[in-house]
Amino acid sequence: MIESKIMVEQLVDFNKILEISIIQAILTVIKYFPQTFLNFSRKSTNGFSIGNVLLDFSGGVFNYSQMVLQSIDQDSWVNFYGNIGKVLISLETIFYDSILICQHYVLYPDNKKGLPSKSSEEIRQPLICASPIDQEQINGSVISSHQSPPEV
Repeated sequence: MIESKIMVEQLVDFNKILEISIIQAILTVIKYFPQTFLNFSRKSTNGFSIGNVLLDFSGGVFNYSQMVLQSIDQDSWVNFYGNIGKVLISLETIFYDSILICQHYVLYPDNKKGLPSKSSEEIRQPLICASPIDQEQINGSVISSHQSPPEV
């Protein structure tokens, strides 16, 4: 009786882990889709950093390779059907990273426009424009802190 209760608890824990890994796989699709769609709609990868995608792709390949090598070593494919979340995330990563790499290097290689250089005057401009009150303070109408206030 006690053993069956422990088995049921372990099964419930496994199901929770399986549900969480499926959710993580769904979120991985949600993570990659907007960038691939944006690149497709703009027909450009301008402003897109390919470095992290290359690292992510290599991580997915090494992850999947690890599962294959472990399965060959153990003479069992339990690494694949016992850990569906890891398999799905590895395959999704390889799939979407392949699309992003293809977009960056094959489909839209010439559509990378350089960022326009800013003049030194544009660089000196503040990000937030001052209000008229701030302009008066800047122009010197406000008494500095080291001067004594006028007597009334």
